[in-house]
Amino acid sequence: MRIAVFSDIHSNLEALEAVLDHAFRQIVDRYVCLGDVVGYGANPNECIALLQSLPDFFCLLGNHDAAVLGIPSNMQQDARRVIAWTREILTEKSMVFLRAMEDLIKWGDISFCHSNPYKPRNWYYVSEKTYISSSFARSKAKILFVGHTHVPIAITRKNFFCIYIRSPWHSMVVPAAVLNRQIFNTGSVGQPRDGDPRASYLIYDTQKKGIEFYRVAYDFERAGEKILEAGLPAIYARRLANGL
Repeated sequence: MRIAVFSDIHSNLEALEAVLDHAFRQIVDRYVCLGDVVGYGANPNECIALLQSLPDFFCLLGNHDAAVLGIPSNMQQDARRVIAWTREILTEKSMVFLRAMEDLIKWGDISFCHSNPYKPRNWYYVSEKTYISSSFARSKAKILFVGHTHVPIAITRKNFFCIYIRSPWHSMVVPAAVLNRQIFNTGSVGQPRDGDPRASYLIYDTQKKGIEFYRVAYDFERAGEKILEAGLPAIYARRLANGL
C-alpha cells in the first residue's frame, strides 16, 4: 500500500491541488492529512471540499482547526485574526468536517498525529529534543508521522540518540528502519518554513518500507494574492514566496 501523508494545508488551495495532482500520478492508495487544514490562507471551504472528495481519506485535528472550533490554542494576534475570519466564512458542512477530526490514528505499529502522540492538544513541536524523546518514550509506534513544524525531517532513534535526515531540495527516498523506531515530519503543504517555497509531503510505501519525500511547485503568487484580497495579514502572503 502507498499512503500519501501531508499536513498544514492552511487554506492554500493552489498548493493542495498541486500536491494531490502529484500524489495521484504517484499511484497512491490512501490519503492521510495530519491537520491544520485551515488558518493563514484564503480558501478554507474549498480546501475542505477537495479533501472530502478523496477516496480512502483520513484527517486529524491540528491546532488551527481546533482554534476554529473554540478549543484553546496559544496563537499570535495575526493568527487569531485569521481564525476569527475563518470561523465567519466556514459553511456548516465545513464545520462538521472539522468536528469529526481525531487527535490520533493508529494502524498497527504506525501512528499519525498533528503535533505529538502523548499530549496531542498541548501542541508540542516534535523538533526539540525533549519532545522528540518523550514522543519515542511514550508512544509504542514503530513509525510515527507528525506535522506542525512546517519542516520536513526524518528522526531515527538509535541507542537513545536522535539522528536527523533533512529532506533535500529535490525528492528523496528514506528507508524505514527495520530495527529502529522513527518519526517522520511531512513538512507543510501550504506554508513551508524551511527555505523552500514548494509544497511538501511524503508517501509511505508499506511494501517497500520506504518514505518518499516530495516537493511540489505551485502558484504561490496567486495564493498570496488571495490572502491580500481577503484582507488577511500580509505576512502570510509574503511567507509563501520564500518558504520562511
